[in-house]
Amino acid sequence: MKSGFLFITMFCSVLCQAQSETSHFRKGNEMFNSGKFNDAEIEYRKGLAKKNESWTGKFNLADALYKQNKFKEASVLLNSLSKSTKNNKQLSSVYHNLGNAQLKDKAYEQSVESFKKALKLNPEAEDSRYNLSYALQKLRQQKQQQQQKQQQKKDQKDPKQQQQPQKQDQKKEEEKKQNINRQEAERMLDALNRDEKELRKKTEKREGRSGQGGSGKDW
Repeated sequence: MKSGFLFITMFCSVLCQAQSETSHFRKGNEMFNSGKFNDAEIEYRKGLAKKNESWTGKFNLADALYKQNKFKEASVLLNSLSKSTKNNKQLSSVYHNLGNAQLKDKAYEQSVESFKKALKLNPEAEDSRYNLSYALQKLRQQKQQQQQKQQQKKDQKDPKQQQQPQKQDQKKEEEKKQNINRQEAERMLDALNRDEKELRKKTEKREGRSGQGGSGKDW
């Protein structure tokens, strides 16, 4: 993602001369360019306290908030700025910055819409076009993750449905074991019966032979 957060530098015109609010805005710009974003925010707020209608002062304040990772605050301010101008160039810059703030805040769907608006107002804005592509990619990933989480929750809510196949498999396994045990018992019983019959036959043969030998002997 290209950062591309636009910043409008304020210049003190002859008309504003020594106005204190302009000095705050100018000092805010100096702090911002030095990377002192919190100090820049303070100066911009001081300037806006004296000149609240300054569109550019609010725009740069939103930038200072963004640089401090205050994405929600920056988004609120930029949304209000989008309603206070009809200048297409200004609006395109607002929507570009708003898209970036929403993108950082993981509000991907809103971010996509903001970049679309920026491009509609300024079709040649390549940074907005690049960031729109990136926001669409992140939105797709977010939706896939949400679907996966919903499926996991659904699986956790219906443990009985997961247990039913397992119980059925266990029941089948037990029935199978019972059948095996029954068949084994029947085989063992058959084997015992056969052994008993064989033993009986052998006993009868021995007794028969003993009886024949006794009747022919002279005592």
